[in-house]
Amino acid sequence: MIRARVARLTPLELLLLPLLLGTRPHGSPGPLQCYSVGPSGILNCSWEVLSHPETPLVLYHQSQKYHSNRTQEVKVPSRQNWATIPREQFTMGDTLLIWGTQEGQPLWSPVFVNLETQRCQEKQWTQLESQLKTDMMTPVVMQNLEPGTGYQVSGRCRVDSGYPWGEWSRDLSFHTPFLAPEDVWVSGTVCETSGKPAALLLWKDPGPCVQVTYRVWFGVGDVAMTQEEVPCCKSSIPTLMEWAVVSTVNTTNRTLLTNLSLVCLAPEFVPQDVVTSIDGGPGLLVTWQQGTMEPWEYVVDWARDGDSLDNISWIRLPSENLSTSLPGDFEGGVPYRIRVTAVFPGGLAAAPPVWAFIEELVPLAGPAVWLLQDDPPGTPVVAWGEVPRHKLRGWATHYTLCIQGGAVPTVCMNVSSDTQTVTLPSLHWGSFELWVMVSTVAGQGPPGPSLWLHLPDNKVSWKILPWVLSLWGLFLMGCGLSLATTRCLHQRHKLFPQWIWERVPDPANSNSGQPYIKEVDLPQLPKDGPILEVEEVEAVTEPPPASAPLHSGYEKHFLPTPEELGLGPPAPRF
Repeated sequence: MIRARVARLTPLELLLLPLLLGTRPHGSPGPLQCYSVGPSGILNCSWEVLSHPETPLVLYHQSQKYHSNRTQEVKVPSRQNWATIPREQFTMGDTLLIWGTQEGQPLWSPVFVNLETQRCQEKQWTQLESQLKTDMMTPVVMQNLEPGTGYQVSGRCRVDSGYPWGEWSRDLSFHTPFLAPEDVWVSGTVCETSGKPAALLLWKDPGPCVQVTYRVWFGVGDVAMTQEEVPCCKSSIPTLMEWAVVSTVNTTNRTLLTNLSLVCLAPEFVPQDVVTSIDGGPGLLVTWQQGTMEPWEYVVDWARDGDSLDNISWIRLPSENLSTSLPGDFEGGVPYRIRVTAVFPGGLAAAPPVWAFIEELVPLAGPAVWLLQDDPPGTPVVAWGEVPRHKLRGWATHYTLCIQGGAVPTVCMNVSSDTQTVTLPSLHWGSFELWVMVSTVAGQGPPGPSLWLHLPDNKVSWKILPWVLSLWGLFLMGCGLSLATTRCLHQRHKLFPQWIWERVPDPANSNSGQPYIKEVDLPQLPKDGPILEVEEVEAVTEPPPASAPLHSGYEKHFLPTPEELGLGPPAPRF
């Protein structure tokens, strides 16, 4: 980064002659009076008779408008109370400062002057000099003037301490020149690599008395990419810009510019070990360590949590400073984001921001709780989130988990601030309400949103299990018997014909004496078979065979034989 070449305001030299001409005590003729005489323009000066007229005196005059560093003199003979200043020793339209000496001492008693000044839009006057002597007419120097600001100066005089103060002179108004902003800084994430970076170019507000428009340039390398005129005191930074320049629109001197490099340097240049603490006063103490190289300067900026990018404060420190106490009115319980940046001629190296509290207070809210997957099954696991910084109002020291059941008293347990997950292995069946509270060094906060747990009774399930197993066994047994019965009946019909199981046998079912006819499955006739013509042929009659005794298979099978009845010899068998 190139150091801004900003011209300092020259201290205002306030001459007393315009004030003295109208501020003598009323009725005093004055020790010295000068008038322009005749067309030649010579200047005649006269004064009261001196107490030692025999001693010659010297009259001096000094140009205040054209030749302020040139003083000329006119020697006056003794016993003479007048002198003439030749026309060639001064310029028409000039303002002359005239005084006299006698033997090296001021001729007349000095006039005491009281000067006051007033800044733009301020009601009170500030005293510059209370008892300024005008023996040598030394100019009054006004320091610490603000650029582009209007001021007013007024004065009053008295000849001696015995005289009262004269009336106040007319106000002498003047306006300091406009300058480019001297303190320009960046708010936001210029060096952000992930996501869309958002950054603003900021500079200090010169105040309501300065009504000026600024011109801002952004560029890459030696090429200016954008240029725009903006009001005070911010401008959005386009992406991938390497430098920015700010000046006032009505600045005539092109050297009055403020340059700022936007290049992000390597991590080894970043300040290390940034730590914040309370220094016992109204401010915050920030300390850090230098990186691998000494920077040009350090910039420490800070802002409240949640504030916009344009609402930040910053201070500049020389490179030898590795700590600072941040000024300002810090509020207790409010988190402040603090960032330390090392500024090099070639760019910026910003440390990660840290958070600080000027005073820790009791939290305003508790964390929300939710249920995770059981681990192991049947053992509930709960987790909770973090409380936002502006509601936490400090650093969390520990969490408190509370459980309350129907007939069980409330039980609470403290958990480390680094833990946000807890397993609950010893819970019995029933419904429970859980909540979590967070604590800081100032005390414990209110409970967060509660969570309800409903756990079933495991003992009841073990009591029901034998009955379920018994019913299941009976069901399987019934299925087995049903299958066995169905199979046996099927096999029974396969082993014995149906008529065997009849109570009164049917003789038609007896096949005794009949040849065995094997049942053959015949194919089904087609529905639409061919039509055959059958011719009737007379059958050849054969003589009937010899008669044989009639014996049906039924009688032979069921009726007793004659031999069984004891009626005769056995009949011959055929």
